[in-house]
Amino acid sequence: MCKCCRYAKCLAVGMRKEGVQKFRDVYGKREAKSVESTTKPQFPILYELLKNYNYLESIRQVIHRDESKSVFIKKVARPLNYKESISVFLKEYNLVEDWILNSFSIFSTFPKDQKTVLLQNFYLQFVLLEGGHFACENNRSDITYLPSGDYIDCSNPESYYHDPDGLQPISAEDASKMFSSSFDTYRRNVTHPMQKDHLDRFEFLALSALTLFDTGLEGQSDSSIEICRTMRTSIQRELLDYCMLKRSELDSSIRLGNMLSILPNLQRAARRFHEDMTLSNVMNAYSVDQKFYELGKL
Repeated sequence: MCKCCRYAKCLAVGMRKEGVQKFRDVYGKREAKSVESTTKPQFPILYELLKNYNYLESIRQVIHRDESKSVFIKKVARPLNYKESISVFLKEYNLVEDWILNSFSIFSTFPKDQKTVLLQNFYLQFVLLEGGHFACENNRSDITYLPSGDYIDCSNPESYYHDPDGLQPISAEDASKMFSSSFDTYRRNVTHPMQKDHLDRFEFLALSALTLFDTGLEGQSDSSIEICRTMRTSIQRELLDYCMLKRSELDSSIRLGNMLSILPNLQRAARRFHEDMTLSNVMNAYSVDQKFYELGKL
């Protein structure tokens, strides 16, 4: 594997750029452009997404910081209930939108209504897909990590449905019996397949990009559909090239097929979670923030 490809792989698994190049000047100075200028053309779309995602992770540490605690104290992850989780995802939405706008120059050319169509279809699916990515990174599926560093305790779903304000008309235990099966379905059909194939960061982001540039959506214009189709073709080509860095063409094609098969399951999981929110509102089981409810519509 050449140095350029090895560098791309290191970034894909989450290593810091400085760490990857830490010892490279021992044998003499080289021009800084030698790596990035050769890596980026190979994966022009996904490289930019990867670079900005690594930066997004550092920003999250500030966005989700507990202001009551010192910045010098290492954050201790804790289980969150549904109100706390939704608060995290509402903070995340504008951040994720900004990440998308700065990662895909083509996205900024869409009319406002078309951006809304794509982002609304994308966001809840991205939340679930990223949860699978965190499971791969931490090698755990009994809990679902959130962007804040905290988590949902899937082995104790009652803790998620607990209302700290005491306003919930039904008990956490009853809410868990009604809705927690959605977490089981999500982990079985999204998280576990990602873990089984050990999807790395580059591959997770490729699936995220394919989810963003979906087609056939309600309210989507013909021109938007055409652009999205072109983007999806380019993204799949880059993803296949990436797989072929260390696999045969046949094995790479099989791996690509396995990854793409996750996307329909992801969409179904997102729809089920949104149906849960709808049912909860109808039955007054547990309250869901209206803004988050609208963001989760597919």
